[in-house]
Amino acid sequence: MTLPTNEQVLRDFRRILDQRPDIGAAKMIANCLSDPPHIFDPHGRRKPKPECVIVVAYVVLMVLVSASFNW
Repeated sequence: MTLPTNEQVLRDFRRILDQRPDIGAAKMIANCLSDPPHIFDPHGRRKPKPECVIVVAYVVLMVLVSASFNW
């Protein structure tokens, strides 16, 4: 009996994770940053959470203010 190589184990593990719709780093980040789509809308899109929009807008504003004072 031969043991599987690291590449085989990693390939099989990624295949198993890709088959699961609720697991993955990108999906975890998307769940943290966006609201779920409406369950009755078949073409519903995920909208960003208001907290994330506020934080991104604040960071962009601070970068613009900082850049304007340094030029």
